[in-house]
Amino acid sequence: MRSICLILAAVMAYTVAAPSDGAPAATVPEGKRVPADEFWSDEPQLLITAVTLDPETRRLTINGQNFGGHRLPTVKLDSLFLSLSRSTDNMLVTDPLPQVLDVGTHLVTVVAGNDRTRFDVYNLIIGQPSAAVTRPAPVRQNQIQVLDSAGDVGWHTATAVGADGNPLVAYLDYTKRDLKFIQCRTPACGSASPRVLDSDGDQGWCNAVVVGADGLPRIAYFDNTLKDLKFARCRDPECRDFQPRSIDTEGQVGQHISLLLGSDGLPVISYYDKTRGDLKVAHCGDPDCAEVTLSIVDSVGNVGWYGSMAISAKGYPIISYFDVTRRDLKVAHCENTACSSATITVLDTGGVGLGTGIIVPGDGLPFIVYWDFFNDDLKLARCTNPECTKAQLRVIDSTGAVGSNAAIALGRDGNPIISYHDHTNSDLKIAYCEDPGCARVRISAPDTDGSVGWHISIAIGADGLPIVSYYDETNGNLKFLYCGNPACGGTEE
Repeated sequence: MRSICLILAAVMAYTVAAPSDGAPAATVPEGKRVPADEFWSDEPQLLITAVTLDPETRRLTINGQNFGGHRLPTVKLDSLFLSLSRSTDNMLVTDPLPQVLDVGTHLVTVVAGNDRTRFDVYNLIIGQPSAAVTRPAPVRQNQIQVLDSAGDVGWHTATAVGADGNPLVAYLDYTKRDLKFIQCRTPACGSASPRVLDSDGDQGWCNAVVVGADGLPRIAYFDNTLKDLKFARCRDPECRDFQPRSIDTEGQVGQHISLLLGSDGLPVISYYDKTRGDLKVAHCGDPDCAEVTLSIVDSVGNVGWYGSMAISAKGYPIISYFDVTRRDLKVAHCENTACSSATITVLDTGGVGLGTGIIVPGDGLPFIVYWDFFNDDLKLARCTNPECTKAQLRVIDSTGAVGSNAAIALGRDGNPIISYHDHTNSDLKIAYCEDPGCARVRISAPDTDGSVGWHISIAIGADGLPIVSYYDETNGNLKFLYCGNPACGGTEE
């Protein structure tokens, strides 16, 4: 690839960690998924037509179609795995339930034994005259849009949610070397008109965007003509009035950008100083960044690639980044809003840390997702203290070459969700954590059409569903994924 802020990697497969009690590693899907293109399976659709509970024997009888296969199906009642006393292609009978069911609605899930992409979910209602299934749980499919196809477009995407609840996307038009911007008209971005924000030279590399309490977008990016870090606060929600300024001009500065609003409500930008090989932070003294304090955070060796920033439990920036000299994953916990001092920790070593992403959930213990390029794996660090001086490391996806372009967001359910690239299959992949600690993961490939999934940015929409902007290398297009459920259509293993 040709991008300054881009790395290569990544393979389609999924890894699901088994729970500590030894139960099968499976979960309740969000609903029935029937692939439109038959890519996922040559098997017929699995379908549940009825579920009944015998009050005397406490056995469930599940009627349907295409339950058969070389392996027994997996059957769950809510989060409880059930064993089977009888299994045919059209009927499943469980062993007696180990407990009495509460009155209300319970989810019955059947996952095919021979093809785990086939499943169905139904509602079992207890406490009515007939304890029978009514209708399937509602199904929402992923939606994929091409947002811009005028030339080679869609590099260095940055995604946020506007004041109206609809997505915003900033990105590079590589053909014209312009910074472009889209304000979507719907949550799925079905209606959007690209707009050029900065065309003065070679603009729009390494973009980052955030929306302030005033509803106005802020955008930071790299000026590849002047080699400067640039910033602008839009004067209107659609960013029609865009007046950028250079806020660091000392050498070649402004790649590997991350942007957020600090605890004081003012912009904070982390970025790479290529001239000195340093990780730097710019703290704005006003909403327009007319006054700025620049701090060198780490200058030991060549450091600061692929930076990602969040606000720590102490209210200060915390930054994950790559140490080019040592080939390590590092994290800097700032001791003040301007990050003039910081505690720096090496979290993982030996060819790791490209393409980092960081979030801080409600418990204050950060998650860092990153690419282990030595082993071609997607990895996750779960910090064990708010400063992230220690962390538990785990591999999320390890089959083939996976994990580059990793980005992470915190779902409305409090669970992390990760987008990344599968380089072996050239696919966009999503890893959905099924619990707040990310011990169990569901993985899917929502877009497999050509070489897709570069320059990824992920956010959580106003409706609580993930949104992902990314680059289609095959067609040179900017694409957008609106997930139909929190897992983006992930299936079980």
